[in-house]
Amino acid sequence: MKRATILGVLLLLATIAFAADETPVPEPTQDPDAPYRLFRTLNIYTLLKLDTRTGQIWQVQWGDENHRFTVPLSTAILLSASTKEHPTIAKPGRFTLCPTENIYTFVLLDQEDGRTWQIQWGDEKKRLIWVIE
Repeated sequence: MKRATILGVLLLLATIAFAADETPVPEPTQDPDAPYRLFRTLNIYTLLKLDTRTGQIWQVQWGDENHRFTVPLSTAILLSASTKEHPTIAKPGRFTLCPTENIYTFVLLDQEDGRTWQIQWGDEKKRLIWVIE
């Protein structure tokens, strides 16, 4: 009986210790109407910088001097020629990013007209942007 109790207590403590390591770090407070915003990825060295007016995205990596860089993921301004369905009004807060279960994939949302794109960051050959229809 003593053995079972001790084993149970040890298992409970181990479970609590592992659960404490998985506590998410809260997102920093940001102005949703700012012209630029940073979004965390699950990679501790990589952030995504979003121009909330145009939908342009850059992969920002920080680290030692040999591993710091900023590269564009989407160089195209996603506001196309003005139409009734998609007016070209570039204003802060128009675009936002939403993480997915895939560490490398985010969904970009045009909050004015609802258009969406799949954004993938990573190595040069893995950086992609696709329209979600």
